[in-house]
Amino acid sequence: MEKEPIIIVQELLRSNLYDYNTSRTSSWIYPDFPKVNLGNESYPRVSVTDYDEPAKKMSVGTTNEMQSVNIDINVWIKSGLIYERDDEQFEGAKLRDAIAREIVDVLRTMQDVMAVSGLHNYERIGMKSINSEVPEGILRKQITVRFQRPVIRA
Repeated sequence: MEKEPIIIVQELLRSNLYDYNTSRTSSWIYPDFPKVNLGNESYPRVSVTDYDEPAKKMSVGTTNEMQSVNIDINVWIKSGLIYERDDEQFEGAKLRDAIAREIVDVLRTMQDVMAVSGLHNYERIGMKSINSEVPEGILRKQITVRFQRPVIRA
């Protein structure tokens, strides 16, 4: 059985993203949104969730489909936390935006790896800051991406 698209993207990001919170001992990329009461040690964090998965038949008289897999990747930052990387300090919106850019770079440059897993034709649909739907002190940036995935039925 092939892996779900969000699992493929999570694993790719876990393997290729720099975690600014160097004291963390667990994963920082999750398949869900964070709980409201997480402590400082849980930030920054990334969530990878399904957005939509429409499909079209590949040809007349077949059950094979070409799925458009839309995925939301959210970067969550807690205000007031400062991290250092290469002698540069990152906090707040600067940290959120740096992680978002790194995510886009990983997805753009690792398309061959995703193709081996069945995700083709990477496309970034949008990237926006969402600060009205989050608790005070939390900054969020959402990246929406799309892949094509053939579903061949025997």
